[in-house]
Amino acid sequence: MPPRKNGLRRSSATTFRRRLIIFRRLFRTDSTTSELIEIVNLTLNHDGYPPAATMALKHDLDALKHEYNCVIRFDRKTSCYKLLSVGDFAILDLPNESVDALNFIEKNFPDDTVLSAFINVQKLLRQIKMLIPNDSKPKTGIPLTFRNPGRQNSEVDKRTLQVVRKAIENKQMLAFDYTSNFELYEARRHTVAPYEIFFRDGHVYLDAVVHAVAPTGHVVANDTVEYRLDRITFGSTRLLPTGIPPVRPPQSRYPLVYTLGPEVARRRDLATFFNETNITYNEDGSATVMAVVSNLWTTRQILMRYGGACVVSSPPELVQLFRDTIAQMSANYPS
Repeated sequence: MPPRKNGLRRSSATTFRRRLIIFRRLFRTDSTTSELIEIVNLTLNHDGYPPAATMALKHDLDALKHEYNCVIRFDRKTSCYKLLSVGDFAILDLPNESVDALNFIEKNFPDDTVLSAFINVQKLLRQIKMLIPNDSKPKTGIPLTFRNPGRQNSEVDKRTLQVVRKAIENKQMLAFDYTSNFELYEARRHTVAPYEIFFRDGHVYLDAVVHAVAPTGHVVANDTVEYRLDRITFGSTRLLPTGIPPVRPPQSRYPLVYTLGPEVARRRDLATFFNETNITYNEDGSATVMAVVSNLWTTRQILMRYGGACVVSSPPELVQLFRDTIAQMSANYPS
């Protein structure tokens, strides 16, 4: 039979698609021979590999290495192929602004941390950089940096983080043993509705609403609590079969009012740290700040940075927190 019209063109296109599928798979993760064959056959269906697939796969891998300059190694310990360099598939020619953004990410998400979220960001960054040709990487200046997150000061158990994230994703209740600052030695069993994981001041926190604590402690039902994940007892985290309530109980709302002296407010460029912030600059150079907060402990920590230049007038609970803190500090520094 005469060859089908455009048959060579179709065959060439199929071959390229097959090799592109292999490249994409190896770019995403290390893979075994059987995994590479399977992904090609699933994607291309009738245009996949013939029965003698192993030799055909080897031919495609050799083509990726020799025709596209990819660096691919076979790891005998894992029986997996690894993509070490993308070769001619480095197709991202980014402008300086985009590379600045990549440098910003690299600076603020260091790879010397065990926090899984940081590890994932660094993996993404490495993958993006692999796709940028070496001869077209623009030179950039000094990247901006975050200062408030801080360095991670303690290791978070990976299993604990995994269970907490699953509870948030599935909207399931969560239980764990927890030791707070108020309970130096005794861990209590907390049953909570989990909502968010966040990173602040070198620690990973869970934002949750408490449903029960046993034995009873200083935390009461329906409180919003920011739990440090590294203080959850290893191996104690459990998913519960019940779902979280469809509507989150309203968080405490405290109307915050504080005055900042002229020494920090005279330039009229104050930072805003809280929700619904409204700043009034006064004729004497001071400023009156009104806002809404939900966590008085954190609010105190933020405002303490102003030292004696800040005077809090509301809410009364926060004023008392400052009085207690000042009295304790005064006792620690006798004249």
